[in-house]
Amino acid sequence: MGLPAPQRKMTLEDFLAWEAEQPERWEFFAGEAFMMAGGSDVHNAISLNTAFALREALRGTRCNVFMSDVRLRLAGSDDLFYPDVFVTCTDADRARRQVKEEPVLIAEVLSPSTEACDRGDKFATYRRFAGLKTVLLLSQDRAHVECFTRGEDGRWVLSEASGEAARLALPAFDFELTLADLYRDLPDAEPSAPAPTTPPSPPAA
Repeated sequence: MGLPAPQRKMTLEDFLAWEAEQPERWEFFAGEAFMMAGGSDVHNAISLNTAFALREALRGTRCNVFMSDVRLRLAGSDDLFYPDVFVTCTDADRARRQVKEEPVLIAEVLSPSTEACDRGDKFATYRRFAGLKTVLLLSQDRAHVECFTRGEDGRWVLSEASGEAARLALPAFDFELTLADLYRDLPDAEPSAPAPTTPPSPPAA
């Protein structure tokens, strides 16, 4: 989530009409529009890896994996989000085409500009999804994942995994994720500087 639009609070109907005219994607939270922050190539690669790993783990089930071009709406409110990756498993969500409402897992790749919101107000709103079982927060600058799992008592429990050799168990699901899969083939953090060239020697006299 990025910076809010510089305007008054809107109704959902106002927002949808306004967003349709915008070139960027916007989330709608607590009556305000927030422009989606531009993602880096590393952010994109981790999101793709996560979606693919979840899709493979859920192959043969009734669950579907979506990325940030599909919108998620909190039922009973006007809040609309574009999570980096999320999973739904219901017939009702399969019938919906552009907006889903019943996630069981949400994954966000943390960025410096969005981490405070992802951990704060946005995570608090995500926890209001009744059927949500798991929230994953993936670091962008190292192989590290935080897994928040909702227990039967409604409490959220944190487990973590660090390093590409680590495996992350998802207690709400019957599989693990390997961090090597989530962080594979990432672009270099910084482009390599070109090797210095040696000027040709002057011709011998």
